[in-house]
Amino acid sequence: MSEEKRKNNNRKKGVVLIVLLILIAAAFGYYLWSRARLTTDDAHVDGHIFTIMPRISGYVNQVYVKDNQKVKKGEPLVALDRVEYEVALAEAKAGLAEAEATLTSLELGVPLEVNQTGYRVQGAQAQLESLRKTLERIKKEGDVAAQELKRAKAQHELALLELRRIKGLRKTRVVSQSSLDAAQIGAQSSEAQVGAARAKLEAVKKQRASLESEMKGLESNVSLAATGQDLAQIKVRQVEAQKAKVTLEKAKVRQAELDLSYTTIVSPTDGCVTRKRVEPGLMVAKGQPLIAVVPLDSEALWVTANYKETQLTHIKPGQEVIIRVDTYPGVEIKGRVDSIMAGTGSVFSLFPPENATGNFVKVVQRIPVKITFDQQENSRLPSLRIGMSVVPTIFINKP
Repeated sequence: MSEEKRKNNNRKKGVVLIVLLILIAAAFGYYLWSRARLTTDDAHVDGHIFTIMPRISGYVNQVYVKDNQKVKKGEPLVALDRVEYEVALAEAKAGLAEAEATLTSLELGVPLEVNQTGYRVQGAQAQLESLRKTLERIKKEGDVAAQELKRAKAQHELALLELRRIKGLRKTRVVSQSSLDAAQIGAQSSEAQVGAARAKLEAVKKQRASLESEMKGLESNVSLAATGQDLAQIKVRQVEAQKAKVTLEKAKVRQAELDLSYTTIVSPTDGCVTRKRVEPGLMVAKGQPLIAVVPLDSEALWVTANYKETQLTHIKPGQEVIIRVDTYPGVEIKGRVDSIMAGTGSVFSLFPPENATGNFVKVVQRIPVKITFDQQENSRLPSLRIGMSVVPTIFINKP
């Protein structure tokens, strides 16, 4: 019996040893298989989103599309009321016609009669006196702006002193972080006030210089009209000024035509309508988001995969990728690594981490990797939507 038990024990040990060897071989094989593949479930389908905003304000007459409707490039989406802009175009054309008629009259040589010189002188002197009063008012505004700049600088210096004091107290944890934040915001606000006051002072100076230049020109015209000399030069200047006015009126007509064309808002690309926030009867403002158009063509979509920084050692553009979409189990889509983002997502967040302050806890960061769909390998992609969860697997041992 002892011999038979010994044989049974040896047989059992042999079976256990074989099973262990099989498990070790399987584990080693899985290691060799998996080390050439990098997978993450922190990935989603990404793409372009075109936000449709009006370039003019107006009353919405008609909306041509519905949510989730497919549209083509150039297809009208929204129509605004045209009446206001048709009137503006008519007024601009009338102004242009008047300016061109005046220019034609001047170019034909309207004589400057000597007996009207006195009236011109009186009118020019009255205008000159008005400019002098305006210049005095601008000088006073300049003095006020200079005082305002001094006051803003003083407040900014006071805010900087307060910020340095709060920073010193913060180091000893006497005050809270919110107090430090408030002091920093106060310093930034006072700095902005200094910039605004300086800009206001510069604007007043430019206005003053413009008025002084205009006064000099008007004084020259008064002297010229009083003596009755160089009348031809005056006429040339008038013609040049009228030409400039004609050019300005042409620009107004062009702008009015553009504004009229903007009353019809069209799709900038082929895609699907979503986030529709406009209905007929709504009064919309310039730059107000109305509709989003999302192109769903495979060439306009890609995958953003957030890999751990420890996984990026061997990831390079051009490597083959197998993409599995949660919506379509069992379907594998081929792709390629396109590029790696220049930084982690936290760096580009609204409040990036400041590791130089406080206690530091090391956290493995994730860096977005852009993966494009391989158009040649995928004869027909399933219907994809932006934001769908996917699981990409990058083959790092393949180019």
